[in-house]
Amino acid sequence: MLQRTYLTEQDIRKRQIDTLKIFNDNVTEINENSEYRVEFEANGRNFSLNVVLNPEFPNEKPNIFINPVISHPWILENSNQVIGAPGLINYTPHSDLGRVVQVIIREFQRSVPHISHEDKSTDTSPQSTYSTQSLMFPELSELTAEELQEIFYNPDLQDKILETNPLLLELDLETEELMTSIEEIAQENIKKQQMLDDLKTDVLDRISTIVQMKMSFEELNRKHQKLSEMYDPHRIRDCLREGAFKADEDAEMIAEQFLLGKIPVETFIAKFAEKRALGQARRAREERLAHQLAQLDKATT
Repeated sequence: MLQRTYLTEQDIRKRQIDTLKIFNDNVTEINENSEYRVEFEANGRNFSLNVVLNPEFPNEKPNIFINPVISHPWILENSNQVIGAPGLINYTPHSDLGRVVQVIIREFQRSVPHISHEDKSTDTSPQSTYSTQSLMFPELSELTAEELQEIFYNPDLQDKILETNPLLLELDLETEELMTSIEEIAQENIKKQQMLDDLKTDVLDRISTIVQMKMSFEELNRKHQKLSEMYDPHRIRDCLREGAFKADEDAEMIAEQFLLGKIPVETFIAKFAEKRALGQARRAREERLAHQLAQLDKATT
């Protein structure tokens, strides 16, 4: 039978943390096995993601926070927590923590507007605000109103934009990876079906053997009880007493037959002596056994 390697919750958690370090640079451990900081640069600005792993991770999704705070559809309103990333929305215990964080960093690097030291840091024009908020489809911000209207009424152009959107492509990639993982698990389960069937057959055979052994035990136990009753010392004593009485009765019957002249002297002497000796022997054994039983009862009380 093939041996299967079972991973503990701690092993799975460590493997997920390893993927964080594999797919991302500048990973710093804040609290062992529970909190990590991933630093990155976007358009000349320094950012960091705080990745917090609760005790139920990887069965529950991680909590990810960005510093400093930026305006982005993936970030919870009035907060710095990242909640809208596809990897978090579609998170499962089979997701790779490192890939989830990597996609978030790439999105922020792509969407964070460049701010110079001169005047772009204080740019509050409608165009700047629109550019910051139009992060899901940044290419639309460069189109004219006529072009946007054409896209609005043209499903083919809409499909083209959706097919080339990096976020959706990344989501499709994650979905494909998840489907592949599910198929592999399903194939593995199918391969183990025969093993499970063999184990089931083995268990049924063992149950049948146990049932037969139980029936045999019960039969032997009945025989044992019967023999125990048959060879019980008190029963043997009673049998010896009955046998002695029977031998005495046989001796008296032989004597009566002799007195009536039905048997010759030689036959009477031989049979009478035999019966009397048998009765006396049985009586002696019965008395000796009764004495032993009395001593035994006295010793156990």
